[in-house]
Amino acid sequence: MKIGRLWRTIRHLGPSQLTHRVRLRARRAFMARFPIAARRRAETRASKLAPADIGSKIMADIAEIVLAHQTTVHGDHLDGVAHASFMLHNQLFEFAAIENIDWRGDFREGNNPLRRMTLAYMGYIPPLLARGRAGDLALAARIVKSFDAGNQWGVAGVLGDAWHPYTASHRLINLLAGLALYGKAGGPVDMDAEDDILRHARLCAAHILANLERDVQYNHLMKNLVALSVYGTELAKGSRRSVAQCVLADGGHAERSPMYHLLALLDLRILRACGLESEIVAKMETALRVMTHPDGEIALFNDSWVGEAPPPSELIPLGEMPEIATLEKTGYTRLGRGGDADRGGDAVIFDHGPCGPDDNPAHAHADFLSVEISVGGRRLIVDPGVATYTAGDMRQATRSAASHNGPQIAGQDTLELWGSFRVARRARAGALVDSALAGFAPLHCVGWHDGYRSRGIGVRRFVGLWPGAGVLLCDLWLGGAGAIGKSGFLIPADWRITGAAPLTFEQNDVTLRMEALTGIIVDVEPGQYWPRFEMPEPAHEITLTPDPVGPDMRAALWVSWDNSAAKPDNETLARLFDALARAEGGS
Repeated sequence: MKIGRLWRTIRHLGPSQLTHRVRLRARRAFMARFPIAARRRAETRASKLAPADIGSKIMADIAEIVLAHQTTVHGDHLDGVAHASFMLHNQLFEFAAIENIDWRGDFREGNNPLRRMTLAYMGYIPPLLARGRAGDLALAARIVKSFDAGNQWGVAGVLGDAWHPYTASHRLINLLAGLALYGKAGGPVDMDAEDDILRHARLCAAHILANLERDVQYNHLMKNLVALSVYGTELAKGSRRSVAQCVLADGGHAERSPMYHLLALLDLRILRACGLESEIVAKMETALRVMTHPDGEIALFNDSWVGEAPPPSELIPLGEMPEIATLEKTGYTRLGRGGDADRGGDAVIFDHGPCGPDDNPAHAHADFLSVEISVGGRRLIVDPGVATYTAGDMRQATRSAASHNGPQIAGQDTLELWGSFRVARRARAGALVDSALAGFAPLHCVGWHDGYRSRGIGVRRFVGLWPGAGVLLCDLWLGGAGAIGKSGFLIPADWRITGAAPLTFEQNDVTLRMEALTGIIVDVEPGQYWPRFEMPEPAHEITLTPDPVGPDMRAALWVSWDNSAAKPDNETLARLFDALARAEGGS
């Protein structure tokens, strides 16, 4: 079974990816086996690189982009850095002194090195040095020296986290941006400290240049090339090809994660400052609006959480949105009307696209046909977010179809998920456009997925929005009679349950009612979701089960918060489901 799963995973990789993976692993094995010789070789390569120009106008522009990013992540915890205290993904880690930082620590992550890598990114350096305070430059140099002492290349695991090319790319960008910000702030001169930091940055550049992640590609390779662009534009050969791979024709990110879309947008702005890209930035900004709720933050589809980057509302003007905005290649549609300019209004964001690129679906969740819904600017139905990157039961569960709100079959997943970031068997999904489905709601979108094709079951969802009044979700399992179907919904606990028939919720001045028009709401239980990494928030977990109708199963959920929209009657629902079943295309 494991051999079959491995084959179903790697068969999607291109020959170039496989070749580069073999080469990089061989090179890493050499570096681990002969660390002194490998380090000397890297230092020799570094000595041939021209010094980075930290005083240039380009570097100043880059530094402002980096500062906005890292202030979001680390800005609230800068005073602790001098005392070797670091907030890493919502967990505080304290050490006795800078020289005693345990760079090789477990950081409560088991088999995943995310916090260890984040500490080694040194994202706290740019906002620290931007203050221009006396002693901060020497402090940054001490951190770099501590890092070097604690991460010698011969130590097990170092090349897979602290000196991973992706980590070195982050660190290079942050160190050079930090120096530029320190100079702009007029901090006291400390040439010894500056030289120590520049020497390490040059080594990072040489290391990245020799270990480009052409096996993983996508956001990893682009980060490598962005780092090299920051060091010296002429080093970043192939950046345009990498951008073309990461950014789809509609401006969406190929990995279908709103969070990684945000991070890629910041990278593209850095490349624009370097003079390498420009027109694609505007496409990404437009696409980002489709993934943004009226509260100014991103949807939580796939591996996404808030706080890893500045919110969209701080990066782009949101303004009024089109009533229906679709990213056809990315597979997201946003329905909404009014209120977005002042963080109000209603919106539905619908995921009807693929889980990610076939040759790297690392950040995929089995969230086909999931929705996120905001009412009056407040999140109502949410995706689970990210509980952990550590492989195990929690990672497996929160990536699974059962944790998301798309129509599903109990006990069967739509993706064959394993490890932290692996996907073996895949499913397809897409939008359905059929004129027969028009007219059932003021605004609507329809999607399909084939995650249960092995059982001969096709799945479709109709999403209708009555702005300012209600939402209708209609789920259809074609050929699903006899299976156990369900749709589960997470509602943040800020919405208090105040009634049972119909199910009623209240938050501030909004009262909404939720009822099954077809099927049955069988459970309302305590649940949780993770809008910030590893930080659970309480939620209500609603389970809707369908009714068998002939060879199919049908479920319809009506959510209303204003009486101006009439609840669809049985005849209307029957016509809608019949049209949904007859719609051509998809599965």
